[in-house]
Amino acid sequence: MPAPLGADWDLLPATSAWAVPVADTRSPLTTVSLLADDGLAIDVGLAADFPLVRWSPGETELTLGLAAGTWMRFGAGGELTFDLLTFDGLFALPLDLRSGRWAGRLQWAHVSAHWGDGVRKADEKPTNLDPWSREYLQVQGGPRLGPVRLYAGARALVHSLPGAPPLAFQAGGEVWGRWTTAPYLAADVQFAQEFGWAPALAGQLGVSWARGPSRLRVALAGRVGPEDTGKLAGAREATLGLLVGFDRCGP
Repeated sequence: MPAPLGADWDLLPATSAWAVPVADTRSPLTTVSLLADDGLAIDVGLAADFPLVRWSPGETELTLGLAAGTWMRFGAGGELTFDLLTFDGLFALPLDLRSGRWAGRLQWAHVSAHWGDGVRKADEKPTNLDPWSREYLQVQGGPRLGPVRLYAGARALVHSLPGAPPLAFQAGGEVWGRWTTAPYLAADVQFAQEFGWAPALAGQLGVSWARGPSRLRVALAGRVGPEDTGKLAGAREATLGLLVGFDRCGP
């Protein structure tokens, strides 16, 4: 149970006012995916979206929290059986608002990308060897209409290394069954100026099991478009695989 601070305040609430999109491959969610991507690969995301304090006067809810995570890609068949190829790290400070059927998020975030020890030789690295990092402001929001949730968002880089054009846009939707065990469908599309506005499409079709604020998901997941891994920026990916996800159900 959250600890009361006052009539309208809660410390460490169970959920945030905004539920991060599950089809966005860089949402702070814990997932394990077995992928076909020029061979067998495993993607592991160890991430969490953690609300710290909630203010809820009337039907409006405002939460302040933090988010952090790392995303790792392992390639099969290498010297280490499953070689760690890349890992990206995220730290973010989100401010979330919900009023009625509408909800949104404003956040500052930092992400950096690194090579793993599975990349043994410099000439095997498919892109630059320089540091790669991004700091940005992001806004997301949209309505929930019964079992359907729609959202859109925008991002502006405030610092990038190497330098990159600042703008990106996002839109998507989710359909969730009303039962404890239920099918779900999620889709996300993103357009980034630094990739010439080429679309990055991601989707999931699966089943979720909810218990309290926690949820387990098993889904067929795919993504096509510019790479979401920082060190592979500029490359294009097309992946399809089986995803297992662990997250909070959200409001």
